[in-house]
Amino acid sequence: MVHNLDLVPPAASDLRSEDSLWIEADLGDADTPARAIRHVLSLRGHIDVLINNAAYTAHQGGALLETSMTEWQRQLEVTVSGTFAMSKACLPAMIEQGAGAIVNVGSIGGLSPFANTAAYCTAKAAVLQLTRSIAVDYGRHGIRCNAVCPGAIDTPAFNTIKSQPYELADREARTAMGRIGRPEEIAAAVAFLASSEASYITGATLVVDGGWSVTQWSDRLGPRIVGEQH
Repeated sequence: MVHNLDLVPPAASDLRSEDSLWIEADLGDADTPARAIRHVLSLRGHIDVLINNAAYTAHQGGALLETSMTEWQRQLEVTVSGTFAMSKACLPAMIEQGAGAIVNVGSIGGLSPFANTAAYCTAKAAVLQLTRSIAVDYGRHGIRCNAVCPGAIDTPAFNTIKSQPYELADREARTAMGRIGRPEEIAAAVAFLASSEASYITGATLVVDGGWSVTQWSDRLGPRIVGEQH
């Protein structure tokens, strides 16, 4: 159900002002995105930027044989179908006004899969392809669509790993910068892609992972040492 909240969650408390609106919505419900956007348009009259950052994080673990159909479907419903439905609900208004920016939050797991996260990584990969499709199909309407792929970021979802010293050290060791990222570093990348400073960027995937994806690492072999070439 879509409605205004009397109590704003702590993570969004800084958004509470006369100019802000908080709406609660389950993107896993097929009808919710369209209702939410209609509600926003009725109050604001236009939508300039859409940031698709919803994801199903209750269960990310599991190789294919350990992933139930329920978990698989829920992951796709929220992460992929939610992004699809929110974008579809916003696009007509953006087309009418001749401008708009969509930023989808993916994951480096959508570029190169993590072990034992089949549903999550598949869903994030689908989000990246959907990003490119929207960019191709609606660029001539003045609409840009890009994606940000975070690496290991210090959010509440990362608390389980932070509580295990070995796991935290492992993530830091895999990152070229030797540390996990901060939420504001992802926010800055999203804000850039949503802004006029990125006016000629569309269909792009901006990786913000502290160098995780370029480090020479193998899960089985450990750090790979590359010797001098002769």
